[in-house]
Amino acid sequence: MNNRALAVVAALAAVLVVLALVGQNRAPAPSLSGSTLLAGLDAALNDVNEITLVGAGNETIASILRSEQGWTVPEKGGYPADTARIRDALLALSEARVVEEKTSNPEFYDRLGVESVESDSSAGTAVTIRYGDEAFPTVILGDAEGTSQRYARRSDEAVSLLIDRDPELPRSAPQWLQTGILDLRSDRVSEVTIEHADGERLRIFKDEPGQTNYSVDAVPDGRELQYVGVANVTGNVLRELALEDVEPAADDGLEPSVTTRFHTFDGLVVTARGYERGDENWLEFEAGVSAEPVDEPSVESVSEDTGETADTPVPAADGGAVADTVAQSADAGNDGADPAAEAEAINSTVAGWRYRIPAYKYEQMTRRIEDLLNDAE
Repeated sequence: MNNRALAVVAALAAVLVVLALVGQNRAPAPSLSGSTLLAGLDAALNDVNEITLVGAGNETIASILRSEQGWTVPEKGGYPADTARIRDALLALSEARVVEEKTSNPEFYDRLGVESVESDSSAGTAVTIRYGDEAFPTVILGDAEGTSQRYARRSDEAVSLLIDRDPELPRSAPQWLQTGILDLRSDRVSEVTIEHADGERLRIFKDEPGQTNYSVDAVPDGRELQYVGVANVTGNVLRELALEDVEPAADDGLEPSVTTRFHTFDGLVVTARGYERGDENWLEFEAGVSAEPVDEPSVESVSEDTGETADTPVPAADGGAVADTVAQSADAGNDGADPAAEAEAINSTVAGWRYRIPAYKYEQMTRRIEDLLNDAE
């Protein structure tokens, strides 16, 4: 081997030695496995005052704010938010730890649902949590993995992650709302009247609290009820009544298409007024107190218990109109409740709001006599 070849070999050997020494001295990149998704959130939970969720196309799903009055959803006119749902979501995010690192290649983000929400086709949800004037890094929550894990990516980082939690964060504003409206058991309800805008009126009633089935007033001659107890669902329709959506009540010129009043044996009156707008039906509620409990006999009606004629109570006074209780008045179902105090509690919650409820519930609150009868021969 000549001198020139030896020199080349020596130079290459020297380069390899230098590279080996550099490799030995360079610290390996720290693994994110086991680290928290949002460091410090667990210590700041009591200071969180805003959660913002953004979906595809940078469209805001919901901004959930906390003030002295509690958590509210501005997109729904500042209606109270579901604090239990908020608590569970924050706890899950504060406890979430990295199981393993996934792709850092943006071309593969959509396979995990962690692409930027600027894209109109993004499948993820960008979550920003603020405390005071500070904010944690925005996290894009992607697809679920199995039953208890989820893909995620901090939006200011390239690496995507698999975390050991699957936080439940609804992707629509109504799902963040406190859903309970009213809870009024049928064993308290003595009478329900449904008055339609065209003048038709349906009345069901019980003579006493222990009566099993509601009687139906003014059944046409020669007609029969479909079955004993056909009106019972209507009498129980306010039990655990929950909203599907809500909006501030507006003076928009709409006239009620139906007015439904629920009277209780102890004098509470709940009135619901229904409004039709397009293919949607909305309700406004108000509570009042009748002059005195319904206890006086009056007209003859068909009893569902016996099928015979029975004396029925005179309808109680309206007592003030529209009633619904965002039923933190679960106390409303308690025996011995003060109807005046109960009505005040209901109105403090529902005044100024218009609700959309499940369609099957709305149908029960707007029935007509023909809905309860067998087909005419």
